[in-house]
Amino acid sequence: MSRFFHAIGHVGWMTINLLVVTALLLADMCVYVSPERFVLPALLGLGFELLLWSNLLMGISWWFSSRKSWCLVSFVAILLSGGNILRTFSHRKPDDAGTTKQLTVMTYNTHQCSQLKKAPKNAVLRNIRESGADVVCLQEYDVSKNKKYLTFEEAKQHLMDIYPYSYFDFRIHNKQRQFGLAVYSKYPLIHKTSIHYESRGNQSNFCDVVVGSDTVRLFNNHLESNSIRDSELALTDDSEQIKRSTLAVLKKMTAAYAYRTVQSRVVSEEIKASPYPVIVAGDMNDVPVSYTYRTMRGDLRDSFLEGSIAKRGWTFRKFIFGVRIDHIFVSHDFEVVEAEVMEREGSDHLPYKTTIMW
Repeated sequence: MSRFFHAIGHVGWMTINLLVVTALLLADMCVYVSPERFVLPALLGLGFELLLWSNLLMGISWWFSSRKSWCLVSFVAILLSGGNILRTFSHRKPDDAGTTKQLTVMTYNTHQCSQLKKAPKNAVLRNIRESGADVVCLQEYDVSKNKKYLTFEEAKQHLMDIYPYSYFDFRIHNKQRQFGLAVYSKYPLIHKTSIHYESRGNQSNFCDVVVGSDTVRLFNNHLESNSIRDSELALTDDSEQIKRSTLAVLKKMTAAYAYRTVQSRVVSEEIKASPYPVIVAGDMNDVPVSYTYRTMRGDLRDSFLEGSIAKRGWTFRKFIFGVRIDHIFVSHDFEVVEAEVMEREGSDHLPYKTTIMW
């Protein structure tokens, strides 16, 4: 380790350490600072786990150097990040054996429904059938008007034997396609309501699920996407192209953060107004260390944190970078029994399900 410090220099390593510590502390701020006012913490929050591990490695490096006291810089920063660590990593609790009713809910961004392949070859429909979920919330649910591809009637009929109840809320509805949100359920759905906000392809809604003598309000969400194209992230040696792509990506992300901030506040108010216990599910397009996550969750339980065996998990992956942006929050009326990110093909998102009891 001493050779390493000799090569890079203590001053150089201190400078790097301070930059990484500052980045982590700025990322911590993102759950409290609206991206509308200051977007940098939100952007850094996306890389919270990477910054966390970087600080841990730096702290350990200093511990084995001749200047051990410098390890405190990173370790203190990590301690100050405690709240966001608890939002990010699962801390599963024992199940409550005193409950009597059980419900399994799945959220799944279908990403155009497996290229609109017809049933039964459609991987998304197969994943839904095999999920074992009682209620399925779908985002980017896409069906075609062309009978060569998956149609609305065909998809609904294919799932009818398991899910006799459904709710469709299409944001795009034209001669070629229907695109939006869908809920498939084993239990009756009533009081179906759209939540409107300004967005071309994103939306939220809620409906009430009647489970025996109980009613639960279910929110299905697809908040603003960053809409970053693969070509904008492609590797290239052209410096000008890199500059243009970087600026385009930052511009899109900045705008998307601002839109999600507004959308999350709108949905949050509807959640607070619910006369019933709630389940809030969907593709929220933001990680646990974010203003959107904190606003949407409020005082609800994050089912992943309380129910997942895996300490960490991602639901969406771009290249080698995986993030957890699909969430299910539940009222404290429910006990979270388990949660699982399912390894399935058919979409760029993974289906995520949780079982609750009361």
